[in-house]
Amino acid sequence: SYYTSTDDYGDETHYWHGVDLSFNARTRWGLTVQGGTSTGRGVNDTCDSYTGRFGRPMSPTLGTAAVPIIEQGIVNGQTACNATEPWLTSVRGLGSYTVPKVDVMVSAIFRSQANAQPGMAVGTNGASRTATYRLTAAQFLAATGRPLAPGLATQDVDLLLPGDVYGDRINVVDMRFAKVLRFSKLRTNVGMDLYNLFNSNTGTTYETVYDPATNGARWMQPTAVLLPRFMRFNVQVDF
Repeated sequence: SYYTSTDDYGDETHYWHGVDLSFNARTRWGLTVQGGTSTGRGVNDTCDSYTGRFGRPMSPTLGTAAVPIIEQGIVNGQTACNATEPWLTSVRGLGSYTVPKVDVMVSAIFRSQANAQPGMAVGTNGASRTATYRLTAAQFLAATGRPLAPGLATQDVDLLLPGDVYGDRINVVDMRFAKVLRFSKLRTNVGMDLYNLFNSNTGTTYETVYDPATNGARWMQPTAVLLPRFMRFNVQVDF
């Protein structure tokens, strides 16, 4: 094996740009508020290096106009190897307040974020959704003018360009109620946590296979959703 830098084949670009804002406030009445927002997008371009290595983008993505199937991942002038994400925004907030005299603490956490799949890739908000279509050897030959690689009977391709489709936005509120009990030098916090307070059932993973025989009837149906609302009791002792 011979290892060298990407520059020997062509330029490659990966970056994320955006704006992060946060605030933190603590009042003399015992109210604490924290929050923030993040808005940004990723830009990834590997077309130059792929062309230098293979003579063409070599992208497995065919794009949304793949009927008839479009060669080399080029759809309406776009290629999957040159992907600029849409701007995505996440919002988060936390508030807590201890009711005086009765020593009862009430707190809440709120988050609202795009339904992107986290991953190890750099320069991205997370992976968008996919629509996997399985080409037969004949279909692949008709679309690209070349046979499948040796040993392969089919070829899976993605009908969507990166950043085309995301799932429903995730909005979740968690709350905590706790009573503070004091015994000599001990401080005991007896609490109840409520997760997913409004019992949101937003999908977190989706069916990725697009079957043209059924016009994609199952595609993008949720295969997993957020954990349902549940309650947890806990005791914390500080000494």
